[in-house]
Amino acid sequence: MALYTRPEAFQRERRSVFQSAWLLLARRAQLQNAGDWVAQTLGGWPVFAIAGADGTPGAFRNVCRHQGLPLFDTGAGHCEQIRCRYHGWTYDAGGAFVAAPPTVAPADPGDPLHRLERVAAASRHGLLFVHLGASPPCLAEALDPLADSGLDHLTFSGESVTDIDVNWKLAIEHALALLPPDGVERRLQWPSLIVDAVSGGVVLHQVIPRAFLRTRVHHLRYGAAGPDAVAMQAEALKRASLAAQAGLQRGVLPNFQQGSAPLEFRAALRAFDRAGGA
Repeated sequence: MALYTRPEAFQRERRSVFQSAWLLLARRAQLQNAGDWVAQTLGGWPVFAIAGADGTPGAFRNVCRHQGLPLFDTGAGHCEQIRCRYHGWTYDAGGAFVAAPPTVAPADPGDPLHRLERVAAASRHGLLFVHLGASPPCLAEALDPLADSGLDHLTFSGESVTDIDVNWKLAIEHALALLPPDGVERRLQWPSLIVDAVSGGVVLHQVIPRAFLRTRVHHLRYGAAGPDAVAMQAEALKRASLAAQAGLQRGVLPNFQQGSAPLEFRAALRAFDRAGGA
């Protein structure tokens, strides 16, 4: 019960789960031109990616090296340089310190500690993934559910967002428990990306824990996947997750009847947590 109702659980998961897995940050097409950027908070970790002069994106922790304040708001945009809005520390697209106002300038501008903290980033299937740990595994081997999804041959057709005031695990478990429409194959890309293979298309449901009881789901549609069907599934997911969170506040643990996938996810999460993300 505490895994869903106590904030301490989320702090452990930040380290054991989200710092130890490849996480979807953006579609690669969002970072086509030098200076294009995308910022998200993934599992409690603020990160951003920005395209360099040659169009290749680099990823960094979204934290200024001066006072530890955020450089970008969540979202996407374009900039010529990365400039902290608070005290004016400025960086290039490679994360190197460029300049700062004299009153807050560092004594040694060339000190490597003034560079933005880079995180591992890699592209596959038209998507950019980041890894926040020290020793990321091979991305291709980590993306099993996407390998045969057909995503490489489909055109992006749209995106929608669902905000749910629940613990992220409930959103995952209910997405796995709710029966998808006929002909839809649903799989989980650990830890928080749900892949729906539909007729002539693919839908990616990216579950983003924003805080202990705040979850955002990005629904990315490819090919023939229609917005109406996705909207109906999103509404069903929201209702089921909110009802489960309310039940937990009364001491009632969700009891899944449709298949074992949610329970398998729950067991894997607990094992992963006990192992410290190893």
